[in-house]
Amino acid sequence: MTLAIRLILVVMCVALLIYVIRLVSRERLLLKYSLLWLLLAIVTLLCAVFPGPVFALARLCGFTLSSNFVFLVGIFFLMLVGLSLSVIVSKQATSIKNLTQRLAIVEKELLDTTAKKH
Repeated sequence: MTLAIRLILVVMCVALLIYVIRLVSRERLLLKYSLLWLLLAIVTLLCAVFPGPVFALARLCGFTLSSNFVFLVGIFFLMLVGLSLSVIVSKQATSIKNLTQRLAIVEKELLDTTAKKH
């Protein structure tokens, strides 16, 4: 990895760290969801500063090109992000369904009480 690529990667990681922190401070991103992105930026920053362990791990896993290893890890990470987002959406869909049902029950009870008074 050339020095220019490493410097660009370091700048991009620092920019991502700052952006995520700003999103959290403006309450546009919850802290529990930001931890994944902060971890990704820190790990990528460490890999940019110290690329030796990445190359060694790629060779250890049998990859001839370390870039293939990096792409595999990136794809795996994206699959984990997609899975975690699916879990979050599923929980929210269940919560919305429950809230809608509760609201319908309360509205029915309210209509029944007002109908009995008249």
